[in-house]
Amino acid sequence: MRRLATLRALSYRLTAALAAAAALACAAVQAQEAPVADAAELAFEQGRWEDVITEYREMLAERPEDRLSLLRIAQAERELGRHEEAIATLEEARTANAPEAMIDLERARNLVALGRNEDALLALDASNHNGLRALELLEDSHDFDPLRAETRFQEIYRAVRGRVFPCEGIEEAQQFDFWLGEWEVRQPDGTLVGHDTITKRDGGCTIHESWEGSSGSSGTSLTFFVPSRGQWRQVWVGSGATLIDITGGRMDNGAMHLEGTIEYADRADVLAFRGTWTETDDGVVRQKFEEFDLAGQNWILWFDGIFRRIDGDEPSP
Repeated sequence: MRRLATLRALSYRLTAALAAAAALACAAVQAQEAPVADAAELAFEQGRWEDVITEYREMLAERPEDRLSLLRIAQAERELGRHEEAIATLEEARTANAPEAMIDLERARNLVALGRNEDALLALDASNHNGLRALELLEDSHDFDPLRAETRFQEIYRAVRGRVFPCEGIEEAQQFDFWLGEWEVRQPDGTLVGHDTITKRDGGCTIHESWEGSSGSSGTSLTFFVPSRGQWRQVWVGSGATLIDITGGRMDNGAMHLEGTIEYADRADVLAFRGTWTETDDGVVRQKFEEFDLAGQNWILWFDGIFRRIDGDEPSP
């Protein structure tokens, strides 16, 4: 019996040791897999600009073909106020075939700092010509403050914004803008039925609806323009297990009219469905939904809501 107890104790210890070893091995693998920024990139993230120059120069010595290192060095030189050096480094980057749009953008930032605004605008023109997409930098960087009132800067900004957010330039994609805002929704008899928040998202490509019904219901829809079809599409999912998928567009009277199907997930029914949004002269929107009754072979009212903006909120894309 003593020998059996001893063997069991040894077995327990061995199992525990193996489990501990496995845990250590797993932790070691996870540590190896965890991404760690290299010294140069870490210095850049932390704004240690002298270290950035040193680390990236060392990287260039080992990998002369690394064309992006020269851009990083130039950016660090600009942050240190060494604008002439930065411009020279950027020309090295150009020779090394670094991205032209970023080279000329960085040149513009240095040229503005040197008071050479005309040359800076020429550099921005060149950057834009090469497909610049750095919209956030154009919007937020104080480097460009001396140029913002210039017509040429505004033209470049609009071109870059159009490149980043192309839906903003599609005229038909603005047709539903009258529905944007914070709304109180009532039935035609004045009964409050809920509140609706309609916002534009994804660079103006989608319209997001967040519905909160007075009875506790909720729902979400995405509405978007499909250029290849010249149509709008709305997909709705509601807390009452309703799934709506409708398409259409603007009618001659200016109202938006979409048709498709409604599916009741809880009873597996799929019925024809249609909806109309009509804006009145005073900014009120009437949303009317109908579904097709198979038994009666006619359209019946599903929802009729009068939307009034809360606190006179105006639509904002």
